[in-house]
Amino acid sequence: MRRKRFAVARTRWDWLGLVLAVLVLAASPASASAHVRWFVPPELQLRSPQWELFWRWPTLAVVGLSAVFWVILRLLQRALGTPHWPNPPLLASMEPCATRVLALHAGISLVWFAYQRELFVPPLQLPNSAIGWTLLVATVIVAFTFITALFDRAGAALLVLVYLAAFTLFPAIAVLEQLHYLGIALVLLVLGQTVPPLRVAQVLIGLTRYERQAVTALRVLTGLALVTVAFSEKLLNPELSSAFLREYSHFNVLRSLFGWDWVTDRLFGDLAGIVEATIGILLITGVLTRVVILAMWIPFNLTVPLLPPVELLGHLPIFGIMYLLLLYGSGVAPQTAFRWLQPALTGELAAAQRRLGGEEVSAS
Repeated sequence: MRRKRFAVARTRWDWLGLVLAVLVLAASPASASAHVRWFVPPELQLRSPQWELFWRWPTLAVVGLSAVFWVILRLLQRALGTPHWPNPPLLASMEPCATRVLALHAGISLVWFAYQRELFVPPLQLPNSAIGWTLLVATVIVAFTFITALFDRAGAALLVLVYLAAFTLFPAIAVLEQLHYLGIALVLLVLGQTVPPLRVAQVLIGLTRYERQAVTALRVLTGLALVTVAFSEKLLNPELSSAFLREYSHFNVLRSLFGWDWVTDRLFGDLAGIVEATIGILLITGVLTRVVILAMWIPFNLTVPLLPPVELLGHLPIFGIMYLLLLYGSGVAPQTAFRWLQPALTGELAAAQRRLGGEEVSAS
C-alpha cells in the first residue's frame, strides 16, 4: 500500500514538473529563438561576426547564467534521483513516433528550402553551378527518403555528405549554425524509422549499440548550433539584431509591452543572445534535458505566429529534435534502433526454425 501511494505521489510530481518546466524561461525575450539573419536585407545575411566583441559583458553573462542554471538543475536532478525527470506515463506512449516525427519535420523543411534554391535556410543560396545543382538534387533526394521513409538511412548518410560539402560554398560560421542537421542525420542513420528488409537489417544490426551515442550527438550538436547562432547573429553581430528589430519593433517586448525605453534594440539583442546561448549550453551538458527542452518550447513557438511562414518552415527540424529529446530525456535508450530491426530478424529466425522443423519431420 505504501509503495502504491509513493508511485501515485511520484506520478503527480512528474505531471507537476511537466507543467512547471514549461514555465521556466517563459519570460525570456521573445526574439531569442528568431533567426534574425533570415529577416534582414540580403547584404547583411552573411555578414561575418565581429570577433572583437567576444570579450564584452554578454559573454560573461552567458557563462555566469549557464553556471547558475546548471547548478540549480544539477541539485534538482540529485534531489529527484533521476536525470529523466519529469517522466509522466504519457511520454512512453509517444516514444514510437519520435524518429518519424523528426524525419517528417526535417524532410518538409529541406524540400521547401530546396524549392527556393536554398540549402537548409534562406541565407544559404545555392549557386547556379555544378556543385550547386548537385547539392540541390541531393537535398531533394534526402527529403524524399525522410518523408516517404524509403531508404531513410541511406538518405541520412547522404545528408552527412551534403552538410560537409556545404563548407565548400558558404562561410564556415554559417554552416556551423546548422549543426543540428548533422545531428539529425546521425540519429536517423542509427535509429531509422522503418522495418528494413532482412539483408539490410543484418547489416545495420551493429549500429543498434550506438543508439545512446547518436541521441547524445543530436543533443550536443543542437546545443552547439544554438550557441553558434546566439553569438554569430546577436552577440557578435549587433547590426543584425538592430536591423531585425527596426522591421519588427514589437519584438522588443521590454519596451513595447512594459514601456522600458532604456532597453535599446542592441541591449535587447544582447539579452536574446544570452538566453539562447544559455539554453544551448544547458542542452550540451545533458542535465535534466527534458526540463531544458520544455523551457525551449515557449520561446521557440512564440515567434511562429509573429513572423512570416519561413519562421515555421525553418524551425520544423528544431521542433522534431525537441520532440525526440523530450522522449529520450538525458540519454535513456528506448531501444528504438533495435525495434525497427527486430521484426525482420525475428521473421528470419522463425522461418529458419520452421525449415529446421520440416527437415526433422522428413528425417523421421
